[in-house]
Amino acid sequence: MNRFILLSAGCLLLFAGICSAGDYGFETTSEGISKGLLGIETNPSSDKAGWESLTDKPKPPEKTKDVKVLKREKGMEVWETIRVPQKRTGGFVNLQIQFDVNSYRIRPDSFPILDELGKALVSPELKHRTLYINGHTDSDGKDKYNLRLSLNRAFSVKKYLIDHHAISPDRLKIMGYGENMPLKPNTTAGNKQLNRRVEIVASE
Repeated sequence: MNRFILLSAGCLLLFAGICSAGDYGFETTSEGISKGLLGIETNPSSDKAGWESLTDKPKPPEKTKDVKVLKREKGMEVWETIRVPQKRTGGFVNLQIQFDVNSYRIRPDSFPILDELGKALVSPELKHRTLYINGHTDSDGKDKYNLRLSLNRAFSVKKYLIDHHAISPDRLKIMGYGENMPLKPNTTAGNKQLNRRVEIVASE
C-alpha cells in the first residue's frame, strides 16, 4: 500500500512538472515545435480567437528589459547588452535539452528532441527561416561563467543540427543568455531545471 501511495505521488509530481513546463512553450514533437515557431497556438480558445479577429482592440505596449548576452560572430565572442521582451510570445519554443553537469556535452537521452527539432526545421513552412538558438542556465555559478556555458550549449545544439540534419549553418544564430532570463525564480530545484533550457526563436 505504501509503495502504491509513493508511486502515485511521484506520478502526480511528474504530471505537475510537465503541466508547468507546458505553460512556458516547451515542446517535444516536430509538430508542436513547428506550431510554436510559426506562432500558432496549440490549444487556442475558439471563442476568444473569433472575438479577437472581429475587433481592432490595440495591444498593450510590450514590456521589455535590458539583458547581458554573449554571442559568437565569425569565431569571436561578443559581449553585448540587448533589449528583449520580458515575456516571449509567438514564434518560439523551449526545449528541455539535458547536458552533463558544468558541460556543454548533450546527453544522449536528449537526441530524440533534437531530431524532432531537425524535422521541424526542414519542413516547407520553416526551411527558409533563420533561427536563433538561445542557451539559458539557472543561477548557480558566476554570471560570466553561465553566459559562456549557455553560449557553448547553444553551439552544441547548432552543431548537432548541422551534423545530423544537414541544416545550413547560415540559418542558425547562437546566443548565450546565462541566468538573465529565468522562467521562474531560481529558488527550488524544480524551478532551476525549468530555467536550464534551450530556446529556439524564429526570425520574422
